[in-house]
Amino acid sequence: MKEIVKHTTYGEIVYEESFWNGKKKLTINGDTAETVSKNEYKINDKKIILKGNFLTGVSLNIDNENITITPKTTWYEIAFAILPFLFLIIWGNNTYLCTIFPVVGGGIGGALGGVGGLLSLFFMRKVKSTKFKILIGFGAFIIVVLIAFIWALLLIQLLLLLQ
Repeated sequence: MKEIVKHTTYGEIVYEESFWNGKKKLTINGDTAETVSKNEYKINDKKIILKGNFLTGVSLNIDNENITITPKTTWYEIAFAILPFLFLIIWGNNTYLCTIFPVVGGGIGGALGGVGGLLSLFFMRKVKSTKFKILIGFGAFIIVVLIAFIWALLLIQLLLLLQ
């Protein structure tokens, strides 16, 4: 993930964060920042404090001036990210509800809901439009529930074959 911000005082600020390992790289006006500690950088004897990450929102503090790189996560992004996890945990652990519409629950459902929620949040953070964020959230929820449904049907068939 790469974000570029044009700032009046500091010029072009480029923030890069690896999706896989969370490694961060900061460049201000063409100069690469030197890593002092996990969230502290230095360029030309200026101390830079980096707060947050791509999923929660990123801001820089340079000379007591806060610069927003990516906005903070909104309440509806968090709600859509939690929704698949909660649905599968609650629905998948209720035997009556699973007779109506079977889905996997427990550890498998929780893991599936957690991964689906994180991917949903990741893709929602990549778009700017609220409408598209809501569509991504609903779409991810439907996809996760359908995968849990198919998984449950496969497990039911497997159990019937083993009898």
